[in-house]
Amino acid sequence: MARERREITGPARVRFAPSPTGSLHVGGARTALFNWLIARGTGGAFVLRLEDTDRQRSTPESEAEILRALAWLGLDWDEGPLRQSQRGELHGEAVERLRVAGAIYQAWESEGELEQQRRAATAERRAPVVRGRREWADADLARFEQEGRRPVWRFAVDTGGATAIDDYVRGTVTFEHAAIEDFVVARSDGTATYNLAAAVDDLEMGITHVVRGEDHISNTPKQMMIMRALGGQPPEYAHIPLILGPDKKRLSKRHGAASVEDLRAEGYLPKSVINALALCGWSYDDKTTMFTVEELVEKFSIARVSKSPAVFDAKRLKVLNGRYLRTTPDDEFAEILVEYLTGSGYLDGKGEDAAELVRRSAPTVKRKLGTLAEYDDLAGWLFRPYAMEPEAWDVITVDVKHSVQVIGAGLGRLERLDEFSVEAIREALSDQLHILGESARDFLEPQRIAITGTTVSTGIYESIALLGPEETLARYRSTMGRLAELWQTA
Repeated sequence: MARERREITGPARVRFAPSPTGSLHVGGARTALFNWLIARGTGGAFVLRLEDTDRQRSTPESEAEILRALAWLGLDWDEGPLRQSQRGELHGEAVERLRVAGAIYQAWESEGELEQQRRAATAERRAPVVRGRREWADADLARFEQEGRRPVWRFAVDTGGATAIDDYVRGTVTFEHAAIEDFVVARSDGTATYNLAAAVDDLEMGITHVVRGEDHISNTPKQMMIMRALGGQPPEYAHIPLILGPDKKRLSKRHGAASVEDLRAEGYLPKSVINALALCGWSYDDKTTMFTVEELVEKFSIARVSKSPAVFDAKRLKVLNGRYLRTTPDDEFAEILVEYLTGSGYLDGKGEDAAELVRRSAPTVKRKLGTLAEYDDLAGWLFRPYAMEPEAWDVITVDVKHSVQVIGAGLGRLERLDEFSVEAIREALSDQLHILGESARDFLEPQRIAITGTTVSTGIYESIALLGPEETLARYRSTMGRLAELWQTA
């Protein structure tokens, strides 16, 4: 009988602890989201802690990008950002307490000596773990000093014991201590290692639940040992599945956008990214795929997080994003689009009326966009000098006579229009289509090419209205002139 999954109840104090050594990737953003949803859903607190003790790789630029990405997603934090690099004194005090308690010891072995230990263990078919020597003769210590060796502090693992994690996602996971080496808690320069700093900070910050990727599960028994040696009670743990690409390999740049900044640059909405991330390893039922943030806060449950690896599919995200775009009110969508195109630099140098033209074109492009970045594919022709793309010219010159007839008929009807509204244009061209007995595609596609110079654009009626009568008729006549010249020489 399957064990019933537990749920996190009561005010949960959780944390998101990224390392500012690069962008906020999709996996990290999903971890942040799950923690944020738990905090908001239980009336708890979401703590942001930057684990920036890697001095060589941590950068202010990466930190700023992580904060910017979280803010864009709407994942606000209640405390922080707290920086681990500023907590060195606290970590040092913990090392001293562990030393006094006899939980750690100075280890003087060189890397070569440690490697010999690992090889011997492997040859004897034992776990290749490291055990430092606890006692040294004075002569040995004097020699080490002369050689310039500096010791590290290792945790003295009780090899006869075991640590069990009652995990919210994975159930009970037990680690035999015989397979855990005497891990380093403080380097030779006195700085804390990740496991010590994370354990001390979780204790000191009062974290009640640690929700993180399953790739961290091997660190958990070590951190629990440290906490208990310090006289503290470890938090409860939930190790969520890794995120894979559609090919079931670990998610990377080859699968498309791998970071939140990439997704933002490619024109995804924060709410669609949040929605997609929530569905990476979690589901509410077998059919619901669209959730507002408020609905996610209400419905999210750690008990419904799967043990199996999650798949992040950029194609599915694009479909989801398109749905969100189409359900956004026109006025709101127009401002979102203008803000995106302005921020991306797209509107630079396009004139003072460019933003207003974007607003006017927004309702018609909204129906076709998968991402905001696709705007140029549909409406970029509005901002470029009129030119006929070779591919479009090839389409209307397959049957020059037919193109002359239908484009000429369209020109004739538009020349007589008193009102250049979308409704009037639609009525005139639809009436002409029926008079000629043409299919919609065979009649309207040449009209599109005549005025846009491309085969992909906003809707034909809307495109004509956006251009206005003067520019529209000029483009029709230009196209007709080229077609007539070609017909005469054929």
